[in-house]
Formats: sequence, structure tokens, C-alpha cells
Amino acid sequence: MKKKPIIIIGGGKMGGAIAARWHDAAIAPIHVVEHDKARRAELAAYGIAPHALLADAPRGEVYLLAIKPQQFAAIVPELKTSFAEGSPLLLSIMAGISLEALAQITPRVARIMPNLPALIGEGMSVACAPALDEKTRDRISELFFAVGDCVWVEDEQQMHATTAISGSGPAYLFAVMEALQAAAVTHGLSPHLARELVTQTMVGAALLADHCEDDVTTLRRNVTSPGGTTEAALTILNEDTLRELFNNAITAAVNRSKELG
Repeated sequence: MKKKPIIIIGGGKMGGAIAARWHDAAIAPIHVVEHDKARRAELAAYGIAPHALLADAPRGEVYLLAIKPQQFAAIVPELKTSFAEGSPLLLSIMAGISLEALAQITPRVARIMPNLPALIGEGMSVACAPALDEKTRDRISELFFAVGDCVWVEDEQQMHATTAISGSGPAYLFAVMEALQAAAVTHGLSPHLARELVTQTMVGAALLADHCEDDVTTLRRNVTSPGGTTEAALTILNEDTLRELFNNAITAAVNRSKELG
């Protein structure tokens, strides 16, 4: 049986990453609606069908909204026209835009918050669609397992926190990596060596935390010998201050997610 198309609206970093993974997995024919001509050329070179307008794309089984939340209101009339016939599934990766707002377009809607490691198939996606049946939810899980891991929450209010933690989380870790690399260079290491040391240390620590039964507090203590170099560094970072800093940062992200909605 011929697979029905999936239409992705927005071919930026996240929309493009998801499009590429779904294309590589041969999940379905992938079509991307993208206004930027240069970006459309990049998508076409990858083998993905690009369109300047939604009206130019074929009718899809699944639609994914991968635009900025601020662009949502402007595209609603166009979406309503496209959804006038049939009952396709509408997925959104927009921060803050509620299921209620999406339901003004079509009743079959879901929110998903992926993150940038989807580029290499190592993303973390959080989905929410309390009103959808199990078969449809399984279909959504299948789509997002193609870009990494996928978990579900039943309370839509939790999407604000998941957006702040896993959606934005890679940026926090990249900022830590930037700071560690800069410190390494300050202390005489080459930028190339600094990047290699920091990147593999981050990867190794994450994999250890994922595969080990110990919690991260125990793992941190395992590295911290009394009176040693790690303890000297952590004394400067100060555990309570670091937790407060990250809690304040996450609170700011959560509040912004609510504002966008």
C-alpha cells in the first residue's frame, strides 16, 4: 500500500531535522512547506519535496507545525482551508501553543516537544494528547522514535516544564561546554584538544548516567575524592548556588513558554 504524505510546515532547524530523519527512515513521503527559497533548495538537494505555500503541497495524512509560536495566528486561516475535508492528524512542536488553540483547526491534535539532537537520531521528545485514542498515540510514538526517544505526559501544563528542560536543555549543556572549553584554553590547551576533551567527557558522563543504576548525586560523589581536585572545583561552583541558578533559569523558560501561549 502506498504511504500517505506527511506535511511539515516550517523547514528550519527542528523542522528540517525531523524531515531528514523521517525521510531517511522511509516512514512516508515527506513534504516541507518553507518560505525561504535557499532553504527549499537545501531540502530538495536532500531528497525532500519542498513547497513555498501550503496550497502547493499534496493532502497529507499527518501535518507537523514546526513554525515559531508567533507565526501561528497568521497561518490558522490557511490551515483551516486545508483541513476542510477529511480528518488529518495535526502535530505541533511550537512552544506554548495549547491543544485548545490547535483544536480550532481540527479535532485530532497533539503537542510534541522534541530537541535538537534529533538531528542525529538522539532527540528527546515529550508528547501530550489526552483526547487521542491509543492507536493514534502509537503512531505518534512511532514517528518520534525515529528521531530518538519519546515519552508521554497526560497533564498539558507539564509541557511548559518539559519545554524548559529537554526542549531548551541542549543549549544549557552547550553553554557549559563553551565555558569549560574556554577555561581549558585559558590554562594552555589548544582549542582542538579542549573541544575533544570536553565533548567526550560530556558524552561519557551522559552515557554513564543513562546506563548506571546509581543516581547522578551518587555518580558525582564517586568522582569527588575528599581533598582532591574535583572537590576543589565543586567548592567554587557550590552545589546550592548551582541548583538555585538552574532553578531560576528553568523558571524563566517556563514563564516564557506560558507567555507564548
